[in-house]
This record gives sequence, structure tokens and C-alpha cells, in this order.
Amino acid sequence: MAKKVIDIFPPPRHAADTIDTEEIKMPLPADLPEAGFPAGGDGVFNAAVRENPKPKITFNQVFSAPDRRKDIFTNDDGPGFLKKWGWRIAVAAVAVLAGMYFWDANFARAAVKIWPQTESFAREMHVLVDPAIGEVDAVRAAVPGFVISAEKTVSADSPATGTKSAQGKAQGSVKIFNDYSNVQTLIKNTRLMAPVEKFQPPLEGAESPWFLIVETVTLEPKSSAVVHVVAAAPGEKYNIEPSTFSVPGLAGTPQYAFITAQSFEKFTGGSNEIVPQVTKEDLENAKIAIQDSAKEEIKKELIAKTREQGLEIADENEIKFEIGVPEISAKAGDNAARISGQAPAKAEAIAYRKADLETLGRKFVSDQIPEGMICEESTFSVQYESAGIDEEQKLSSFDLAVSATIYAGMHPEDLKKGLSEKKSEEAKMFLMSRPGTQKAEIRLSPPWRLHVPRDLDRIDIETVFE
Repeated sequence: MAKKVIDIFPPPRHAADTIDTEEIKMPLPADLPEAGFPAGGDGVFNAAVRENPKPKITFNQVFSAPDRRKDIFTNDDGPGFLKKWGWRIAVAAVAVLAGMYFWDANFARAAVKIWPQTESFAREMHVLVDPAIGEVDAVRAAVPGFVISAEKTVSADSPATGTKSAQGKAQGSVKIFNDYSNVQTLIKNTRLMAPVEKFQPPLEGAESPWFLIVETVTLEPKSSAVVHVVAAAPGEKYNIEPSTFSVPGLAGTPQYAFITAQSFEKFTGGSNEIVPQVTKEDLENAKIAIQDSAKEEIKKELIAKTREQGLEIADENEIKFEIGVPEISAKAGDNAARISGQAPAKAEAIAYRKADLETLGRKFVSDQIPEGMICEESTFSVQYESAGIDEEQKLSSFDLAVSATIYAGMHPEDLKKGLSEKKSEEAKMFLMSRPGTQKAEIRLSPPWRLHVPRDLDRIDIETVFE
């Protein structure tokens, strides 16, 4: 079966792409010879490929420069640069401009710094604290006073200075055993002797290791009885641990080895020391000490109560105290190291507010500075100290000293109105034209902004003092 002709015409070629003539043989359908096409003897179509003719070069082409300009919208390879990227550049430019507009419309600000010529202002004044007024009186130079009181019962104690000797004899119980064959009676104050090593610290000199029976006891043969005994002498060394005892009064008799005693608990009560004792003078001193302590405690209570209300006491030396008679339970002769008691206490004082003194000071400065001058708030200072009771007014008083830095110029709100919507240079000239201005500086944001914003809230004014 004959094959189809797929393409007998090659693509166009330029002069530089010439090829030699060659014969191309392709199978053809059987009916092609009948159509008048020459066919070879083998039933294929013979075609000769000829090279393109060389173009003719004219005189004008030789002496005229070729036009190498390319269309910026199209070129041989496809769309031109502007056609491909132009819309992207336009969108980006619009976005940037929109962002700049949004930033300028919503975040535009003007930072203004002014260095004014300054003066120091300082004055002193005498101020009254008057409970009869409810607000600061600049005419009288008076601030409101407040009556504050506190009341409580205060407990305290005082030391006792008297002393006395406190001697005690150790005592305890022992069990006496009668292992003898006869009845034995031990009368009151019969001595029982413990081993000397039981006494700590050791016995010295004439000290004896004896304990005395406090009552007569009769013992049947092969029996026992519990009796109470007491040391023959005072002192802590007789507080012995459980021990065995002999009866020295039976020494030399048959009963000595058969009648013994034993304790099962440590003896107590032995002492020989100096202990404090309350005297009459101690009672009198205790009353004074308790009253002094009550006065100090009620003063602290009053100050704390005053400060809880945001106030300060005008003069602590003018606090009025009422201290009652102390109640003391101890009596002269009691063995006690300290004397306890309590006393009712009350205190009252005139208080004031610190803020009222500052308010009065500011009003005083405002009234005293020359017209057209402004007080820089950050430099305002007020100092005061108590001046006691004013002799003429009979009121608590203060000596007040105020100081501040003042300068000539307009108030910030007036400055903002004058700067609004002015160009940067115009705004600076406006500031420098004001009397008392040493130096001025204006910074606009964003950087491309040329005018001060219209909105006064977006104008920041800083006064710089050097």
C-alpha cells in the first residue's frame, strides 16, 4: 500500500541557510502519474530542492542604516515590555499612592519643639489651716482643715525592780519497807539518807543528804507504807532522781539492814534563788509608763487613721490627748518580773490635704507672675513647714515657699491653632516671630508631608528648657 505525502514543501529559509540540491524520493499514490506528475521507474515522485535566490542589494540599502527599532508593545518573540508588565506597574503605583494617602490621612503628625527664654519665679507665703472653710481660699491664703480623732484602750506593762530571796525545800514521796520481825515506829522528822552521788551539784561543807518524814508512821513486820518527806535544807541540788534510802537513826541496831525506803519519782521544789518582787514605787512607775505607752499608741492610731483618709496632721505638737487612769492588777509584794495594766486613750488633731497646699501655691503663682507669662507646670515646686498656731487667728499654720520657671508665650492650644495647615517654613517663621522664643524646630510625618495637620490633636508641642 502506498504511503501518504506528509509535507513536500520545506519551511522558508534565509539566504544564509542555503543547502545543496538534493533529490527527495517519496512514495506516491498510483494515480499520480495519470495526473501528469513525472514518476520514476520505481514508482516514486522525484522532487528537486533548490536553494533560495540571493536577494538583490540596491544602492539605497547599502548607504542607508537599517531600522532596528522595535515596537515596545510587540516584537518578533511575542508581546512587548509594556504590554506584558505595564498593568502590573500601574497597579503597584496605585497601591503605593493609596497607601501613602491612607498613612497621611490617618497618621500625619507634627512634632514641634520650642526653646523659650525663661525666668525664675520664687515667693513665700503664710498659710492658715481653717476647719471652718470647705475649699481653698486664695484671698485669705487658707486651706480647709479637718478634725480627726481616735480612741482605744491601750495595754502595756512595766518592769518590777524589787527582789527577795526565794528558798524552797525539795519534797516527794517514798515507800518504807519493814523486813524485820518486829513492829517498827518511825516518828515525825525521822531522817532518811540518800546516796551522796544522787545530789547534783555535789553537796558541800555542812550540807547533809537527809530528808525528813513529815509524820509518824508505824510499820508491821513484813509490811510497807508510803510517807511524805521533805529535804533538810533548801536548794535545787535536793531535787534528786528516784533513789534508795537508809535510816541513819537505826545505825548499830539489827533493824538498820531490814528497814529501808525507796522513791519512784524525782523530788521537786528545791530552790535557793533571788526572785523579783513588786514594790510600791514600781506600781507608781508602772502607772506613768502605761500612760506614756497609751499616749504613744493612740498617736500612732491617729496618724494612721488620718493617712487612710488622704490627710496629714497639721502639727503633731498640737494633738490633744486624753489618757485615763491605768488599771493595774499587781500589788506591792507580789512576786512578778513585770507589772501589766491598761488605760483608755483618746486623741484629736487638725489635718489638711497636701493637694490643697499645692493648689493654693499654683493660684498664688498664677496671680503673681507678670501678664503674658506662663508657668511651666513641670518646674512648679512647693515646700512648706509647720509654723505652729497662728497667734492672731488661733489656727494651725504653715510657711509656704513656691518656685517655678516662667516664660513668655502662648498657651499650647493657641499655638496649635496658629500652626494648623501652615507649611513647614511658614510654621517655623510663625514660632520665631513670637516674643521670647530662642529656637524652634518642626518635624512633619510622614516625610513627604509639607503642611502641618489641620487636626490640633495631631500637633505635639514640647517646650524644652535648658
